[in-house]
Amino acid sequence: MIGMKRMRSNAMPATRNADDTPDWRGAILADPSRVLADGELMIALLGVRHDGNIADLNAAARARLQSEITLLKAANEDLQDMLRGNLAAQASAHAAVMGLMDEPTLAALDRRLAGHTATTLGLEAVRVCLEGITALPRAIAILPAAPGLKAAMLGEASERLGAPDPRLSGPIYGVQASRVASEAVIALEGRGFSGVLCLGSARRDAFRPSDAADLAHFLARILERRLEALLPR
Repeated sequence: MIGMKRMRSNAMPATRNADDTPDWRGAILADPSRVLADGELMIALLGVRHDGNIADLNAAARARLQSEITLLKAANEDLQDMLRGNLAAQASAHAAVMGLMDEPTLAALDRRLAGHTATTLGLEAVRVCLEGITALPRAIAILPAAPGLKAAMLGEASERLGAPDPRLSGPIYGVQASRVASEAVIALEGRGFSGVLCLGSARRDAFRPSDAADLAHFLARILERRLEALLPR
């Protein structure tokens, strides 16, 4: 009898499960050179340059570290510059305040504000606009103002920093108005008077809306005390 051939099974192939997924991690760990030698693959994975088929990982790491160090150094230098500037501003404000405390009359205080205070603070002009007071003879810095000036300049706020108000800069700064590029306007309120302290600078970036106005407020509070003592009641 001629031998019979065994019939081949027609069973369907088994469905692939998760265990059949290639173990890429194991394969790479077993032979890292297969990945490291592929320059295009290294660029896609790490974004580093390569020489021929070899990616220079150390050079890429050094370049990134150097970039971070450069950014940190720049930030540190900016911080130091800001701190030095703040310390200088504090020293100038304290010197200006000490000078104001010694003036015995309104006329002397006016001359001090227009001269020494403005120079010490590096300003183009200092003006104190008080609503309802009588004009001082030959005054430069302490000026009478119409009722409502404070509200017109500040509303309900206690300060405003930035470009001068073109409607009011002329009457406030006079012939110096064209040289005032930025200003700090601080509310004044004392016994028997109300108004604003205007600090005008020739530098456009001297007073910006984002700046802190602590030193200007400090000067304003001292000025309020001196005005209360010197203004006629």
